[in-house]
Amino acid sequence: MKKRFAGGLLATLLTVCLLAGCGKAAEPAPAATGSDDTASAQTQTAADTKDEAADAGDTQTAEPITISFWCNFTGSDGDVLREIVANYNETNTDNVTVEIDIMDYATLQSKLPTAISTGTGPSFILAGVELIKQYKENDMILPIDDFWDVTGIDKSNFNANVLEKSYFDGTQYGVPMQYNLQYLYYNKDLFAAAGLDPEKAPKTMDELEAAAVACTDAANGIYGIGLPVNYGNYVEYLWANGGDVVSTDGTQNFLNSEENIKTLTWMQDLMKKGVSPEGLDAGEADTMFQAGRLAMYTSGPWNINGLNQLGINYGITAIPAGSAGAFAPEGGCSWMLAKGADDAVRSAAYKFMAYWLSDGVLKEWSNRNGFPVWADTVLADPEIQANKILADVSEASTIGRDYHLQLDCGSQIDADVMQPLMERVLRGDDVATCLQEASDKLDEILGLK
Repeated sequence: MKKRFAGGLLATLLTVCLLAGCGKAAEPAPAATGSDDTASAQTQTAADTKDEAADAGDTQTAEPITISFWCNFTGSDGDVLREIVANYNETNTDNVTVEIDIMDYATLQSKLPTAISTGTGPSFILAGVELIKQYKENDMILPIDDFWDVTGIDKSNFNANVLEKSYFDGTQYGVPMQYNLQYLYYNKDLFAAAGLDPEKAPKTMDELEAAAVACTDAANGIYGIGLPVNYGNYVEYLWANGGDVVSTDGTQNFLNSEENIKTLTWMQDLMKKGVSPEGLDAGEADTMFQAGRLAMYTSGPWNINGLNQLGINYGITAIPAGSAGAFAPEGGCSWMLAKGADDAVRSAAYKFMAYWLSDGVLKEWSNRNGFPVWADTVLADPEIQANKILADVSEASTIGRDYHLQLDCGSQIDADVMQPLMERVLRGDDVATCLQEASDKLDEILGLK
């Protein structure tokens, strides 16, 4: 369900991407499918998870109950999800059976309102955190402020920036399922060939520029960085220098600023140095990085397992910092309780959500899908720490920032403002003029003019 942040530096429309921070068709990790050692490890994980889940909370389901959830994990991540649900059904002592119904995003969104209003929908929902506001305002989900107390799970074990995405107007409506943001990928072999330390990733925008120039060998089809024209926003670099696009409540337009002029001029100058192919498409950036022809690009965690399977010698790190720090637009998915759920359904759903938050399940999900770890106890696990890519991506996940997650017009902002703006800037148009015209369009979308 990679609807937001699909690959390439900054490689797909943020608009669609965060919708799928919830589950692009990630490739399963090789280690999860093969050896006897792997099977033994998964068996132990299941046993550990069963013990953890059995200890979570005081609620008990007196009679057998079947509950269901809908989601749009239509890729191989959905296969992993089915396995985890099946393991819960086979091992839990809660008298709970969970049914999963996977459908494409458009189908789920079109069916859900009617199904919930007629009482024919799921017991709970797995969906992008950006949908919480919409679902709440359409009276489709229920508050679950009592979740942590009922289950007895230690809330402090989880990253606060992940937890807060499941709240709306101070009320909890979701339990986090996964989290993602953007990261800088870099090819270690190309770094070494350029005389750079392959174990030292760029940490600042100045270092990023220097590495991009050093790694570029256009005569041989090698470029230092990918700057796709259809990425959609590049908001992480605007943030890095103190700029912004729009307030989180949609009431203020921050686009036309000196800070943004500085950042976009920097990006335009990078293009003039020939470090990125002109007119680069997001999909082409993915392909070039996989082929060893692109030294750096930005993408989400969904590309990790594919790169592992291809044997690419790469590293992954946080988005480099500018004068104001380092930030990355965040996304993820949450479990939400559907309207109409009675006490028995709520209790059963809480049991399964608690199972999902157990160390064993969170560890399996990260190992097999490449998504970052956001629980302290799992991050400290020796196996996670031994997996350098997963450890690095998890540690880089503390710089997430809300980019129009709760704005109904978020997709329109990217499609009608940010993507046209970046296309013009990257092809060399006057930055100040481009920003002014984009800002006028943003005012129109926000209803500020």
